[in-house]
Amino acid sequence: MTVIKSKLTAAAGPAWLALGALLFVACADKPSFRGEKVVKGPFHITVHASGRLQSAASLFIGCPSVERMWEYTIAFMAPEGKPVKRGDAILAFNDKELRERLQLKQAELDTAEKELARLELQENETLDGLVLQHEEEKVREQKVRHKTDVPEEFIAALELKKRKLDLELAGLRLNMAHSRIENQTTGMRSRLQVQRSKVKLLQTDIAKVRDDIAKMSVQAPVEGMVVYAQDWDGKKKAVGDSCWMGINVLELPDLKKMQVKAAILEPQAGRLKAGQKTDVRLDANPDRVFSGTVTSLGRIFRIKSDDQPVTVFDVVIDLAESDPASMRPGMAATIDIDISSLDSVLQVPEAAIIYREEGTFVRKKGLLKNPLVPVTTGARSKGMVQLLRGLEENDEVLVRADGKGDA
Repeated sequence: MTVIKSKLTAAAGPAWLALGALLFVACADKPSFRGEKVVKGPFHITVHASGRLQSAASLFIGCPSVERMWEYTIAFMAPEGKPVKRGDAILAFNDKELRERLQLKQAELDTAEKELARLELQENETLDGLVLQHEEEKVREQKVRHKTDVPEEFIAALELKKRKLDLELAGLRLNMAHSRIENQTTGMRSRLQVQRSKVKLLQTDIAKVRDDIAKMSVQAPVEGMVVYAQDWDGKKKAVGDSCWMGINVLELPDLKKMQVKAAILEPQAGRLKAGQKTDVRLDANPDRVFSGTVTSLGRIFRIKSDDQPVTVFDVVIDLAESDPASMRPGMAATIDIDISSLDSVLQVPEAAIIYREEGTFVRKKGLLKNPLVPVTTGARSKGMVQLLRGLEENDEVLVRADGKGDA
């Protein structure tokens, strides 16, 4: 008998171990609960939204203003997040078109300068010839005058008359030579001025093109940190992309003045107004809460993005304090906007609410047979639920310790 009993005990051992393991697992899977009292107090109804951090005082850098140029190609961008000093290169655009324009203008200037030199030489040669001719006419007139100055008694009447006519003709020829010099001087000045104006205009054009080429390389106007600006669809520019006048490419933010631009879903937009208080949490540090105030509301509704084709409304929230050491523009944030407040409201954690087909319940602590108590709930906010009927203040309900609620 002793031997048979030992064998049965040995055979039953593994079965008991397996049953114990199943019971252990079942107990381990069963959720644990903690007690929470129904409290009465202020209840803030909020709108939950997502957004991104941005500077309230940023300096935006975009395409330069260049005559007869509308489309630009990005050739260089300083790395995002890089600290820069004033004068550091942060952005550059392809200047091939401008350099080709400069070469063309330079060739036109070389031709115009050579034409000016040729014209000056030609005009001066013409003037010198006229001056020489004037001197010759002057000498000729003086010779004729000397002949006419002989006393009349020594010259026959006809000869005297001929000499006076020669003198008059010489005077006319001298005056004509003088007029030709004046006309040449005036015309030469005008013609040279036209050519010099053409040269000066080309020099001005070249200087402007050189200035435009210099504009294609952008230096940081102030000390700061490089941030790539986002377009309306949340996309950022990259080297090789095209852009146009008025498009912001880079941003140099002031990290001491930060704000959040949030996207509010269309159904909730009508509940918002300027001056409402907010709680802001950065996704990178959700445990820290920053206080903020709604400062401006968007004027139009828009589609959030190609990936999220929902209609949203933009809201700007100024933060009461900033942390330059941990805050960076573009950081994702979650926002709770207080749209209304109730002074004395019964409330429990949302994780205490149990949803069934027949209604809404909570587990009231102390009820052994049927702990489920039907309740009527109201608004939800910040993990709490308003209780309209079913419980009293200081009643204790069971809440799953993991905060997931019950099914």
